[in-house]
Amino acid sequence: MTIAVALPCKEALLICADEQVSGPNGEKYFEERISCVELFGSVVVSSYGGVSELWKEATDKIGRRLLELQGPEEEGDVCVTPQAIYDTADEVFNGMGRPLNLQMVIGVGGVFDTPELLVFDQGAIHRATGITCVGAGESSVIRYLADNLYSPSLNLEAAKNLGIYLISKAAQYVNGVSAPIDAVVIAGHQPEWLGDTEIKEREAAMLGREKALLKQILVPPFSSSASWP
Repeated sequence: MTIAVALPCKEALLICADEQVSGPNGEKYFEERISCVELFGSVVVSSYGGVSELWKEATDKIGRRLLELQGPEEEGDVCVTPQAIYDTADEVFNGMGRPLNLQMVIGVGGVFDTPELLVFDQGAIHRATGITCVGAGESSVIRYLADNLYSPSLNLEAAKNLGIYLISKAAQYVNGVSAPIDAVVIAGHQPEWLGDTEIKEREAAMLGREKALLKQILVPPFSSSASWP
């Protein structure tokens, strides 16, 4: 099982994912599970839960159709809009039979207002405004952490920390999820990949904070002769 998390925040949209993939015979291998399609004035970033071959098929078809909408390079001055990207993805999923064993988070950035998040799940595509976890993200521990730590008002730095932390906890508790972790920031039409060093530093910092804060749960909130808890 894999995991991907999309976190809309105040300044941007963040997509994080682990790199472990399980084959049909139980074999495990590692590869980047985030795809970027860069267009004139816009970018489409996606990751997935489910069958990797279906995701690759979908991203390839979506990318080719969007490039056709943009036109030849020498005439490529048409910015592909979020609505066109939504419609194109919906057509591709429809042509694939709207597979139920594929979940995708699709971030759309560009020269327009703010990034948009599209989600394909249970055979349908829709827009989302809050944190979205697919694959192992549906596990109870990850859902609990996401529900209690996420807020749309998070700034980008906090969103990076949270996204990386959620993937790290999934790798700790969910079979089939494993580092390395990849993360991409969408704040315009040029995606920003976080480097391995930054990801590891943020992961270590978050796990350190977790350890310190959990110990405080056992400390009485005020001095009292009464027993605690």
